[in-house]
Amino acid sequence: MIGLVDIRKRFGNHEVLCGISETFATGEVTCIIGPSGSGKSTLLRCINLLEQPTSGEIIIEGEIAYYDIVDGKARLHAEARISKVRRKLGMVFQDFALFPHLTALGNVTEGLIYGLGLEKGEAKAIANHMLARVGLADHAGHYPDELSGGQKQRVAIARSLAMSPKAMLFDEPTSALDPELVGEVLEVMKDLCREGMTMIIVTHEMKFAREIADRVIFIDQGAVVEEGPPVEVLDAPRHERTRNFLKRVMR
Repeated sequence: MIGLVDIRKRFGNHEVLCGISETFATGEVTCIIGPSGSGKSTLLRCINLLEQPTSGEIIIEGEIAYYDIVDGKARLHAEARISKVRRKLGMVFQDFALFPHLTALGNVTEGLIYGLGLEKGEAKAIANHMLARVGLADHAGHYPDELSGGQKQRVAIARSLAMSPKAMLFDEPTSALDPELVGEVLEVMKDLCREGMTMIIVTHEMKFAREIADRVIFIDQGAVVEEGPPVEVLDAPRHERTRNFLKRVMR
């Protein structure tokens, strides 16, 4: 589904990603873990071009995505071609990124109307279905400031799902939530897993990663240190850096 070839990202003289090469299979759930500042979120943002890699290739469904390397430099594809590829990837952020002036229904229909060009009636029907799918059928008319953090994140998930993505990218989707609200968001993500959705999840929820992931990737200082099934990476890590990180987060 998604391939990364020697992805590097620099901000000034600081190299945040140091040549990451990975493949993410269709239907696979991958959890990315690691300390703050290790490059996890930057990697996710490169996959859907919210950040443009300094070098390397991104391959989505067998085709080079977003740009070609010509004479050692990245030449971006046409905007319409980039948008077509990006629609294959749903993205859920830490801070929900909802429009405060729109209801839950409005937040979900916005992309359907102005992104996909659907008629309002059709967009509304899809949005209502997606809100019901995440357990918010009765909150369609609520504005973001009338929703809990967990409800806002579920609206954000519904908004992404409404675009019929081939894969979902989650950037620490529970980090901004109160502990008692985390479970309702994770339950929606578990449902997606059971439905076979391809997911790449940056998370600090180790119990959740152990339960849901096919594969766990540990990143530190912009590089993949260790990867494998949860039972190997989380319960029997091979590298000292992984062991030290897990000791800190699983106490």
